Amino acid sequence: MKMITLNDVKAALRRAVDTAGERKNQWLVNIVIIVLVNLAGAVLYFRLDLTANRAYSLSKISKQAVATLEEPLTVKVFFSKDLPAPVNTVNRYVADLLEEYKQSGSGKFRYEFVDVDKHKEAASEFGIQPISLQELKSDRVSARSAFMGIALVHGDLVETVNPVIDPEELKRRATTFQGIEYKITTLMQKMTGKVDALLRLDDKKIDVTLFASSDLQIEGMADIDKKVAEKVRKCNHRNYDKLRFSYVDPGKDKKALELAEVYGFPKLQWPTYTTRTGKYVEAGEGALGILVKMGDRFETVPILGRSMFGDFTVAGMDNLEESINTAVGNLVGINPKVGYITGHGERDLSNPREGGAASFRELIDDMYEFKVIDLTEDEIPGDIQTIVINGPRGEFADWELYRIDQFLMQGKSALVFLDSFNEIQPDGQQNMFMREPAVLPVNTGIEKLIAHFGVTVNRDIVLDRNCYRQVQRGMGGMAEQYVYFLPLIDESGLSRDNTITRHLKKIAFFKSSSLGLAEASKGGETRIPLVSSSDDSWLMSGRVNFNAWQMAPPKAAEMSRYTLAALTSGEFSSYFANRPVPEKKEKDKDKNKGKAGEPDKRREGGERSPVASAQPLKKAVKPVKIIVAGTSEISSPMFVDKEGRSPNSVLLHNMVDYLNGNYDVPEMRSKGLEMNPIKETGDNTKLTLKIFNIAGLPLLVMLTGLVIWKRRGARRQRIIAVFAKTEAHDEK
Repeated sequence: MKMITLNDVKAALRRAVDTAGERKNQWLVNIVIIVLVNLAGAVLYFRLDLTANRAYSLSKISKQAVATLEEPLTVKVFFSKDLPAPVNTVNRYVADLLEEYKQSGSGKFRYEFVDVDKHKEAASEFGIQPISLQELKSDRVSARSAFMGIALVHGDLVETVNPVIDPEELKRRATTFQGIEYKITTLMQKMTGKVDALLRLDDKKIDVTLFASSDLQIEGMADIDKKVAEKVRKCNHRNYDKLRFSYVDPGKDKKALELAEVYGFPKLQWPTYTTRTGKYVEAGEGALGILVKMGDRFETVPILGRSMFGDFTVAGMDNLEESINTAVGNLVGINPKVGYITGHGERDLSNPREGGAASFRELIDDMYEFKVIDLTEDEIPGDIQTIVINGPRGEFADWELYRIDQFLMQGKSALVFLDSFNEIQPDGQQNMFMREPAVLPVNTGIEKLIAHFGVTVNRDIVLDRNCYRQVQRGMGGMAEQYVYFLPLIDESGLSRDNTITRHLKKIAFFKSSSLGLAEASKGGETRIPLVSSSDDSWLMSGRVNFNAWQMAPPKAAEMSRYTLAALTSGEFSSYFANRPVPEKKEKDKDKNKGKAGEPDKRREGGERSPVASAQPLKKAVKPVKIIVAGTSEISSPMFVDKEGRSPNSVLLHNMVDYLNGNYDVPEMRSKGLEMNPIKETGDNTKLTLKIFNIAGLPLLVMLTGLVIWKRRGARRQRIIAVFAKTEAHDEK
């Protein structure tokens, strides 16, 4: 056996020291490589978007919008430094997004980050106002003022997004940047259209008139005319000097007061009194507001508000430039018009309550403009591409159906929300005795028209076990009530074949009837169920009652899947192709006779005009698109928010986009949707996962430890074997 000498020990120690040094050097090299890779990646990088609908990549429509810029467009970014989490992630996301715009911009798009800590006045000049943020520091919650806005500059026009995203929404949704790309792209398109519209005005002016009574002694009235004039002056620079400011005093000019009332400004009255400064004010009346007018069209900008104590005060001056710019944009008509049919008890666009559709109007205001059309008096204008029929209660006359039919035969579109039943709530004394609401059938005549185009609205209500569950507190504790007539539609009930619903994950339908779809003919007609209930659905027909406590699911064999919304398209034949053309009744004609600005349609002496009516279209000149939903409740404020955050809001906007030919917009808007739920799993799957988490993971750890222990033992045996061979060789 060989004796271990001192030299052997020194050699072993030297090898150990050398090995440790090599390992230390290798660690230092690895750290340097990681740092260099990160530094290089901040400048030279590529992005790999693995999200389902490419939520962090530029949409096709955004690339087209920035690639078709004819004039340079600059985006100025105003972000404060050292923002608290999770708001601090928005800055980087915006920078990455703007870089993608720049790559697709053909040299016409540029952006810059402005240091607002050094140039706060620059933010104010571009209309960017600070917002309040809550910050947790040293175990204390404090409020701080910060900037989180961007300004788009295109020629003389300036549009702002302030803030880029609501900080409270970001905290609630953690990492979602929903709507940022959509806001930038739609503003870009709107600015391009606004420039063209303003330049087409030539020498015409847009009048901005301040109605302000000089005797109106409220807070903020001092030098109100000079303040508004300065705001209009700044707006004028951004609108190619097309604005013309004027000031009238309704308190001293009775005609101006009457005019203010015509434009919807509230009349203010006050008695004789003495102000705090000792000024004597005689009793009088007046008005306060701003009118923006172009030709026969006008927009109003209210600046009258109330203080926290209920006193009248001047309000909205901080955002007045933005308000005036918005009014100018509405007047020059840069948004396509969408016809909204009225005259039959449809949902009111100006009603913000449950029975109205004000939220629906505010939702699509970013891209479209609703034009109210009363078919009892008006024709459908030729510049309208899409009409909306939303929850009518009255019956359409045949000549009104004929107007709709001929509109569609021009290859245009319709969005139809039809209710089969009208729920009438008891009022007054009846409500005191807890009487149930009356549910009455609705007959409008629209049903037979759309049935001709392949969609039938059935007289029933779809109930679904996959529905909203209402938790109520009772005598025995908490009780869960299934609201079967409020189905929650998941991905299985949303069509993946159409861009309207392709990227939606979950929506709600309320009191919806089922739809029947006719078989598509060979002439290129198509029917697509956009929204369907689950397989655990059934129908309530006959006597309809919306009392959830009186409902119970039937047997499984009686359940099925039902269509709730559908798209029908094709080159349809006219509903009136084989029917006589209806005429407007004489009593309806007399309604319009003598209207201001309209001459009588008949010639003097009672003779009819020699110009005969045009021949009706018996077949569509190009494909028609009609979307039908079995309920109008989904357009109410209960399901629609004007910011477009909820999936139901996205659904409605997508429908309008699709019918107007904007097929790529729904994909852009759906990025980062608020409701993106985990897929539902069965009870067996849940039990399996529970068992795996409780017992499987510990067993997996034990198995991994056993494998490592075995491998270490095998390695030890190999080392012993190697040394044994070496010793045997030395002995020889």
